[in-house]
Amino acid sequence: MKSLRKALAVVVAAAALSTAFATPAHAGRGSFAYHVDGWFGGFELHDPEDGRCHDTQSEAHNAANHTDRLAVLYRGADCHDDAVVTFLQSGAQAPDRFGSVRFVVG
Repeated sequence: MKSLRKALAVVVAAAALSTAFATPAHAGRGSFAYHVDGWFGGFELHDPEDGRCHDTQSEAHNAANHTDRLAVLYRGADCHDDAVVTFLQSGAQAPDRFGSVRFVVG
């Protein structure tokens, strides 16, 4: 019976610690718009998650950052740090061509 109580106490303590140290995912507020050649209209990302890489699936251009985060545009897919095209502040637009974007608190 004592070992059952100990095991239960360990499980409860582990659950309490895991919820105490869990960090919620934060997201930017607003939208990020861009265009891709050959597609009618444009694309938008709504309330993008901080730190997550968003691939555009094709070379994109004419980005408009209407989020409350800094948008980092990358030349190709997968947000490789050695291929930064530009940093796009909240409320800014850029004609640059890019393949992926990541949002960070600026």
